[in-house]
Amino acid sequence: MTDDARDLALVRAGRTSAGASPGAHEGFARIYDRHGPVVRALCRQNSPCDADADDALQETFLRAYRMLDRLTDPDGLRSWLYAIARLVCSERRRAARRRTAHEHGAAGENGLMPAHAHTSTGRPRPEGGASPRDAADRAEQLDRLSRAMDQLPDNERLAVHLYYLETDPVAAASVALGVSRSGFYKLLSRARERLSALLSEAHA
Repeated sequence: MTDDARDLALVRAGRTSAGASPGAHEGFARIYDRHGPVVRALCRQNSPCDADADDALQETFLRAYRMLDRLTDPDGLRSWLYAIARLVCSERRRAARRRTAHEHGAAGENGLMPAHAHTSTGRPRPEGGASPRDAADRAEQLDRLSRAMDQLPDNERLAVHLYYLETDPVAAASVALGVSRSGFYKLLSRARERLSALLSEAHA
């Protein structure tokens, strides 16, 4: 039995509705010590600064702990953690873009444009051909999508991200979610249906 398999068994055996045993905490701490540095490196590669990378690392292991029962192959633990870390970093980038779009939209509506957004004549410089109103509309759409994504169950949200971010989402889903090809596409279909319903409710 590998170290990962042994510690995963300890964590799973020690988790109850009332909390976790000392053995479960120790097992998960060893998992963190073993894989934390490389997962942190991945987070840093996909984050603008060290503080953001540290936050992403913490969120990655929190989600991994909650979803631990979905990991079917202990030997795939590191790949599974990578998948969760990529998901977390992607969500954080999307949230940052949404905040930036909101700020730009609000600034445009109030006549407050950054210096680089004006030409030498003092006229607003179009960014990508988009008006402040277009930017605000885009920000609102991204905000609705992000809120809907946040309401998906963890496994469905991860399935959506794997589909759009991985070159081989079926193989990645096998490791990250422990599902077959057909199971992955069923999960993805449920996620899309739920997203569609959530977006329709938000738009109504």
